[in-house]
Amino acid sequence: MICLQRLAISAIVLKLVVAQDTTLLPTIHSTGWNSSFELSAEQLKLANLTTDYGAIINTIINFDRSQLANGGAHQDEFYDVQNLPKDQWPTESGRTIKLQKFTDPSSFSIPPKTAMSRIIYSTTNLNGTLIPASAYILWPHHPKSFRGGRNASASSAPVILWTHGTSGFYADGAPSTHRGLFYEDFVPFTLAEAGYAVVAPDYAGLGVSTSWDGTFIPHQYFASEAGAGDALNALRAAQESFPKELSDDYVVLGHSQGGAVAWTLSEILARKNHKFQDVVKHHLGTVSLAPPTDIFSLSAGIGPFLAWIGKDLDQIFPTFNLSDWLTPLGTKRTNLSNQVEGSQIVSSYLLSPEEEIVQPDWKETWSVEAFGKLANPGNMDFKGPMLVLQGMDDPVVTYNMTNNAVDKTCKNHPNDLEFLNIPKANHFGVINAGKQNWLRWIEDRFASQPLARPGCVKSNLESLMPQEYYQLTANSFVLWAGKPQWSYEIPTAA
Repeated sequence: MICLQRLAISAIVLKLVVAQDTTLLPTIHSTGWNSSFELSAEQLKLANLTTDYGAIINTIINFDRSQLANGGAHQDEFYDVQNLPKDQWPTESGRTIKLQKFTDPSSFSIPPKTAMSRIIYSTTNLNGTLIPASAYILWPHHPKSFRGGRNASASSAPVILWTHGTSGFYADGAPSTHRGLFYEDFVPFTLAEAGYAVVAPDYAGLGVSTSWDGTFIPHQYFASEAGAGDALNALRAAQESFPKELSDDYVVLGHSQGGAVAWTLSEILARKNHKFQDVVKHHLGTVSLAPPTDIFSLSAGIGPFLAWIGKDLDQIFPTFNLSDWLTPLGTKRTNLSNQVEGSQIVSSYLLSPEEEIVQPDWKETWSVEAFGKLANPGNMDFKGPMLVLQGMDDPVVTYNMTNNAVDKTCKNHPNDLEFLNIPKANHFGVINAGKQNWLRWIEDRFASQPLARPGCVKSNLESLMPQEYYQLTANSFVLWAGKPQWSYEIPTAA
């Protein structure tokens, strides 16, 4: 699931989907799968799928479900809050509802000598309704200390508030249900091994999908203000649950969908009247990696993307109809995706090619402009400092998109914003190529160091070796081999 989901909205994968090259279609790979899902005849008929095409969907779903810890959110009782007595229902956001101080790591593939906790906490959706959401905390073995700066005594771990990119749209899309926490060594493992405590919200609707009163909680995908609220409320709840172990100070780090969330979060904290006065003074800075700032201009796979946003958009805009954006076939296949709670790759196969799925006049609908206002960060005051990293060969979030947002923000709302461009880096490559830079930038914030490049500045990060020497994208994944009979898959099992 991890590798496939990382690439779910990449142009490469979607081109393969459209091309339907039979030599590249999903085939069973691992002896470690533990799911036997199969679409029913009724579901195949509903979505107008052939038996062969249904087998492709089955393969992906069985792989996805095999990568879930404890069977995923629907089988893990931790995510169930419906038995919460009514007198214990929270009355404000940012409060811990359920605390799992020690999360058994045997079902996860977290690094040796890291530990994990999980919380259910209260947050609000865009409509202001109080709802539960889940988050994990990944703990370092020993906290990082900063000579002469904050956390000099290392009595608590410095906090990174990590806002993840697109991981899914249903309960099992929560990173806290994934054996590798979805981004594994790209971000959370790296941070924990460097001595940071990673506070990571799943976002509402991922993980916990049913509220304490039994109502369904949709994931308000790409509604960046909702995601930012989820993140800040997760921070509050985590610090409430671990007041001695977690620092008050924090840096925000986000990628892709989470990059937009992180940027929006900094905009919220810059407002005069906001609900997070208790945490704003401890914000040290924000790192935004490949942030979409004009979501309906994303360059890959518009069919799946419209379905991911539109499937629950009537919860925000009651007069919205999915048929405004999608054809009857697109609507039917979105309904099937809802039934099976499909991952990005599942819906990418279901919701292509574009000409069969998307209404030709979808861009002219009122809801495009209305939702764009809820989703797109940039060109607003923000609480700095902020570091923005962008791959110049990103096929999903293009360089021009991010550059335009940075230019408008710096012109109209000048502040400390460094824009670092990385040649030949794609959507995930920007994380690895820029890792030394964002790790150093984060360390400097905790160490109370002055900004190396104050004000609004742009620069390029050049490579040591010729660009053609470098691996462009990941081609493998962490495969869970937690049972003794699969230990041969672990090189260090001995």
